[in-house]
Amino acid sequence: METSVRDKKYWITILPALVWQAAYLTVCNSFDKDTRVYCDLAFYLGIAVYFTLWHDWSLSEWRNAAKQGRAFWLPVVATALGMAAMFGAGTLLSMVFPNADDGMGVFGVNTWPALVAFAFTTILLPPVAEELFYRKAVMSFGSTVVLAVTAIVSVLLYASEHSLSPLGFAQACLWAIPLSIAYITTKNVYVCMTAHLLCNLAFNGATVAMTAVTMMR
Repeated sequence: METSVRDKKYWITILPALVWQAAYLTVCNSFDKDTRVYCDLAFYLGIAVYFTLWHDWSLSEWRNAAKQGRAFWLPVVATALGMAAMFGAGTLLSMVFPNADDGMGVFGVNTWPALVAFAFTTILLPPVAEELFYRKAVMSFGSTVVLAVTAIVSVLLYASEHSLSPLGFAQACLWAIPLSIAYITTKNVYVCMTAHLLCNLAFNGATVAMTAVTMMR
């Protein structure tokens, strides 16, 4: 259940997560490409465990939501398509500024532990961690103004987690827009989590599979 920004529980809930993100942003760039994946894994795992302890989600609730049929899957598909479109828009943006550094973390995946960490970091954990934090915890439906402000803040927090360079930050803002719209219109975090997971599988699943095949040779 969403809480109002005037409710002390709102701040008690999000402040530790904000501190955790600040700590992550402080140290993440000190890791080289071969160890960065473990830093990101720790960040996502920490956020996911934290909000799980708040009982903000469960696999059984997610499974039940997925059984709702068209009422659930239509917004999921629409959100996933919106994310794909925004990913394309972000790619076009990088083509407009070909010499700009997007500041996105680069992972060196050369071992099986690194591949497992990569799979959790790029596919499985972000739909849980990011949607519970940036959408469900940060966004508040207290009023139209509050919702607008907290929605913008959620987009900016999501973008800063991905990159602090202008290009990468702008790209991540684009990715967040369909997810924020989905949460505003459905108030169902499982719609966002499912669409996010599907897109992660589409964009990163093939990379994980091909890397695994290469490593087995």
